[in-house]
Amino acid sequence: MVKKTIKYLYILTFFINTSCNSDINQNIIEKEKMVEILIEMHLMEESIDILKLNADTSKALFHVKEQEIFDSYSVTEKEYRESFSYYFFNSNDLDNVYGNIIDSLMLYQQLK
Repeated sequence: MVKKTIKYLYILTFFINTSCNSDINQNIIEKEKMVEILIEMHLMEESIDILKLNADTSKALFHVKEQEIFDSYSVTEKEYRESFSYYFFNSNDLDNVYGNIIDSLMLYQQLK
């Protein structure tokens, strides 16, 4: 009886893990799109910092502009947060994403 219960728990755990992983991967923004979004986020954040607004105003403006970026890329805030979390915990992917961001921002700075 105990062996049967343990076997059942293993099978149940397997199905839970595979179903959770597939849901997470379906909601992940692809790398190229994530790079573009993060580039816009960094540029927008820098432009708000230049304005030298008080903290509350800066935060409110950032939230509005952030939502505009999400809308322009047809992603939700939840998809963005989940994707950022995914890339954060997958260091190889994160290195790749931020390598592309740094290259793009350096090129942008040179052209500016």
